[in-house]
Amino acid sequence: MNRFKNIIKVYKRDIKSLNKNFIAIIIILGVCVLPSLYAWVNIKACWDPYENTSTVPIAVINNDKGTDFEGKELNVGNEMVKKLKSNNKIGWKFTNKREADMGVIDGTYYASIEIPEDFSADIVSVLSDNPKHPEITYKVDTKENPVAAKITGMAKNTLINEITTTFITTVNKTVFSSINGIGKNLEKNKNEIIKLKESIISMNQNMDLILAGLESVNTNSKNLNEYLSVVKTTFPEITKGLENINSKSSNTNETINQTNNIFNNSLNNINVILKQAMSTNNRVQSVLDNLIVLNNESSSNEANSSIANLIMDIDSTNKNIDSMIEFLEKINNTKPNTEVSKFIVSLNNVKGALNEEKQKLLKIQEIASNSSKVNENSINELKRNISNTNKQIESVMNIFNSNIRQELGSIINSFKNSIQDASKLIKAGNGLNTQIENLLTTSAKGADLSAKLSKELIDKLTEYKGIIGQISKKLELVNNDDLIQIISILQNNPMLMSQTAAYPFNIKEEAVYTIPNYGSAMTPVYSVLALWVGTLILVSLLKTEVVDFEGSENITLRQKYFGKMLTFITLAAMQGFIVAVGNKVILGVYTVNFPLMLAFSVVSSIIFAIITYTLVAIFGKFGNAIAIVFMILQLAGSGGTYPIQVDPLIFRILQPFFPFTYSIGGFREAIGGPLVSSVILDFIMLILMGSIFVLIGFFLKSPLHHKISKFDEDFKASGISE
Repeated sequence: MNRFKNIIKVYKRDIKSLNKNFIAIIIILGVCVLPSLYAWVNIKACWDPYENTSTVPIAVINNDKGTDFEGKELNVGNEMVKKLKSNNKIGWKFTNKREADMGVIDGTYYASIEIPEDFSADIVSVLSDNPKHPEITYKVDTKENPVAAKITGMAKNTLINEITTTFITTVNKTVFSSINGIGKNLEKNKNEIIKLKESIISMNQNMDLILAGLESVNTNSKNLNEYLSVVKTTFPEITKGLENINSKSSNTNETINQTNNIFNNSLNNINVILKQAMSTNNRVQSVLDNLIVLNNESSSNEANSSIANLIMDIDSTNKNIDSMIEFLEKINNTKPNTEVSKFIVSLNNVKGALNEEKQKLLKIQEIASNSSKVNENSINELKRNISNTNKQIESVMNIFNSNIRQELGSIINSFKNSIQDASKLIKAGNGLNTQIENLLTTSAKGADLSAKLSKELIDKLTEYKGIIGQISKKLELVNNDDLIQIISILQNNPMLMSQTAAYPFNIKEEAVYTIPNYGSAMTPVYSVLALWVGTLILVSLLKTEVVDFEGSENITLRQKYFGKMLTFITLAAMQGFIVAVGNKVILGVYTVNFPLMLAFSVVSSIIFAIITYTLVAIFGKFGNAIAIVFMILQLAGSGGTYPIQVDPLIFRILQPFFPFTYSIGGFREAIGGPLVSSVILDFIMLILMGSIFVLIGFFLKSPLHHKISKFDEDFKASGISE
């Protein structure tokens, strides 16, 4: 009990000394407020740095001369300029090349983006046999400001996304317009097409009756006239069917040509989709190259936004690949081809590789959402995957252009030839109609010729039956409802279809632990750092040794150590209280649970005071240096600013042993929304670390006191220390 009284006696002596000296009170109040000023200034400075990116000047030079596409003038550069003028996220400045280059050099512009003269022509060339990869020149001044370089990189990606979407929409609109025209023509003749199909099937069914009648005539010529009457009665149905076929087949060549154009456009779109997949991969590569800068200089929201855009691009690409595979499988099911089957397998492999990239991006996004650093090994592994995927895509493109395109062309030509052969057969059947009628008339003139004529009729009708049977068999597989649905789909709005293909889906964002601004998100880091700096100021300005007073000779070193500690704890608690209240009241920092933030601020400040006071009280001037080095290590390795996963291995190992880790974690729980288990862990670890330093002071204060005092006296004797 006497020990505790001695500790309180030291503490009361310090408090009385403060109350008796007005200057001391002023200085102590300043020391208590000073750390909060450090925190508030830094938090306010980074409150929302990306809100004003519209004032960041980026030069845009459009030299695109445009090109002819499907008989219409296409100028992608002009379209981009129109869209950028309505985009207020960046300070776009439209100028010429000379002024842009000089502006980047002298700092007028942070970057420039130049669209070349042949840009539109190169983009459209992907639909030709000699595609060219279009290029945009991007120049950035990284000397002027490193964060500005990141912002200009976002501007570059915005422009690329606009160009990609515009081109895909334009190409798809042209294709769907052609299909729409065919659909409207088919709609006009929909009923005739269905009747034509039913007439051919009916002819095939009645053909058996005719042949059966002729067989009977051949075996019994006495009944020839009777059987010929039966044939003549049935034959008008065949004649009517042939007339229907002949009248409906007049548009065959036009339909073949239109269908052929659709197939060719579909083949060209395969190249476009493969190039889109490679372009998506290249954008992923670009973002990965800048991911560390992105995480270092921006909020987790910015990192999430970039990664979300990439995931959207990958999903869009995979949907296009699915459409491509579905198109190829339909052709392959109709006429199987080994090379086409292998190509479909290769496309599925590309899709699988893109899905694997997507999963790894989702993991990176999850890490970024938790304000943690992304492991550099994970980034490098994903880069290797991207490189392998690009090689796969290049291989698939080479196989398509060198082999598969010709194979599909052969299959398509085979389909076209089959349709043309069917048309010829129908016309031949129409010619046979006249011959059969003549034969029937001749047969009726005399029973003597019945055997010969009936045999000739059987031969002709047997040939006729084979032709009609082939056509009828295929038409029976076609359902009338399916035919009507196909015609209806072909008539859809081309603009709507093209926009749907360019934007296949929307993303619904749901934030977890939402923090509305960057300043609030950075409050834990700057507040905790300010509290540590505050305790450093305390141990630098105030004595850690007890000044002799009446009765102090009866107080042990350990009792003086604990008595003085109470003084530092009291002042540190005041610093923590001022920082937390100022964050909320003065700055308006977003908090879900303010009492929790206040508690963590006060407790953290007390623990920091125990640590720094113990270091200085035991090790003197050397302890002060240790406290500063300890602060530097914690600032770099506690995962406050950057995700700990991207820090060097030594910091990832030491991070659990840093008080900053749990103080920052506690502030984040209060600001973003508390998770009870995390709050309890942070409090326990802080108290545990404070307890460890109390024990260190208890056991080392007396044994090291004389040695450290002599060290400080010798250092003071040098004349360079107070």
